[in-house]
Amino acid sequence: MKTMRVDIGSSARLHLGFYTISASSMAYGSMGVAINKPEVVVQVRKADGLEIRNSTQVTIEKDVTEVIKRLNLPGAEINVLKAIPRHVGLGSTTQLRLSIGYALSRIYGLKYSIRRLAFIIKRGTVSGIGIAAFKHGGFILDSGRLLSEDGICEPKSPAEIPNVMLRRPLPKSWRFIVAIPKGIRGLDEREEKAVLETPETNHRLERELHDTVLLHMLPALARGDAENFGRALTKVQRLVGRYFSKFQGGEFCCWETEEMVKSLLDGGAYGAGQSSWGPTAYGLIEGSKRAQKLLDYMIRSAEKAGVEAEIFIVQPRNRGFSCRIVESQ
Repeated sequence: MKTMRVDIGSSARLHLGFYTISASSMAYGSMGVAINKPEVVVQVRKADGLEIRNSTQVTIEKDVTEVIKRLNLPGAEINVLKAIPRHVGLGSTTQLRLSIGYALSRIYGLKYSIRRLAFIIKRGTVSGIGIAAFKHGGFILDSGRLLSEDGICEPKSPAEIPNVMLRRPLPKSWRFIVAIPKGIRGLDEREEKAVLETPETNHRLERELHDTVLLHMLPALARGDAENFGRALTKVQRLVGRYFSKFQGGEFCCWETEEMVKSLLDGGAYGAGQSSWGPTAYGLIEGSKRAQKLLDYMIRSAEKAGVEAEIFIVQPRNRGFSCRIVESQ
């Protein structure tokens, strides 16, 4: 009798900020981009009970168990070969849960769409960027969260999960330098929920965000103009950082991230910011040679500033997840 194994590969995303915080009946319209690393790689087989093999240094067991529970399945053999670091702003939970959930859906013949799967396993309750990055890759601008008089509405169906309003591939020559300060964690989902529950409307902030994104950032993306895209990105990050400063003690989550963002801009990045709640900082540059030069500069700057960080170059990932089915006797 043949047995089937499903291998899923995905990777991290950068959350680039919001184009709106609170306006009319929606809040937290998000922007983000899929990047080619760090990666998630899982192998899944059908089984009567649950067997988890974790080949990474990342804690994944709770998420695996939660996915099995929410899909109401008898079990599986799940081998996690690669995982994204937790609570550093790279969207680890969504990529891991969707990778496992999609593999289980294929193995058990559930035929769920990715949006329905995301709804069942409680993804997309804050942003639609992770789901869209998993499915499509590229640059994504989502439709935001539904808003009522009582605050943020929890999605009651897959249709209420933030959807893709714009998706574009990024130029192949674009690079991001990613710097992850060690020993620091961003807000987890429980902490994040409390912060985001009741967004405040600030009409001046809204106008500045809308103008920056609609009149500068998106046209620059359409032209493949990395410098002006980066300039607009930095402005969005500053505006959003100021709004959330009362929750995170400043424009950035910590002095280490602030130092990394400053160094990225000083070193020639076209734009820079903090991904989600941090501590991951990132900077946009164009071309492999410029990226290597900026990477070398960042390594020296981090050492000089006393910031212990993992610093590396990534490329945009302009495609969605990979799926391979392996059959064996």
